[in-house]
Amino acid sequence: MSANLTSSRQPLPPPDANLGYLLRLAYQRFRSLLENELEDTGLSAQEYAIMSVFETSAELSTSELARISQVTRQTMHSAIRRLESARLLERSEQNRRVVLLRPTKHGRDVLRVGTKHVRAAERAAFAAFTDNDEATVRAWLAGVAGMTMRAGEPDADRKEKS
Repeated sequence: MSANLTSSRQPLPPPDANLGYLLRLAYQRFRSLLENELEDTGLSAQEYAIMSVFETSAELSTSELARISQVTRQTMHSAIRRLESARLLERSEQNRRVVLLRPTKHGRDVLRVGTKHVRAAERAAFAAFTDNDEATVRAWLAGVAGMTMRAGEPDADRKEKS
C-alpha cells in the first residue's frame, strides 16, 4: 500500500521558505502518509506513536507516556482508553496510586505489523536520498528535536561556518 509523497495536486514549496512552515508541511504530509499506511492495522498515527514507546519500555504510567509523547495527561488518557478498548494495552496496578500500562500480546502483534507499515512510509519519504543523506537528515531532525535553548542564544558547540 506504499504511497508516494509527491503529488501533482500539491505544489512544492520553495526551499527557501520559512523553516517552521517547511517542517510543519513535511510533518503534515508525512503524517497523512502514515495514516494511509496504518489503515489496515486499525491504528492512527498517534496511537502507533504511543504503542511504539513500548518498544523500549515494558511498562509506563499515563503521565510518563504523556511526557514522552509531549501531550497533556488528559489527551493521553483518552488515547489510552481507545487502546484499552481495542485490547492493545492493559493496566497493571502496582498500588492504589501507581497504575502502569503495558501492551497485550495482541498489542505487540499489532505494533509489529504497524512498524512494517511505518517503515514502508519512511522508505517512500527517503526514496530520493542516499543512505548518507538519510543519516544526515535523521541526525539533523534528532538534533532539532533535542534543542532546549532559546533562539538567538549562543551555542558553544555550534560549528563556525567559514
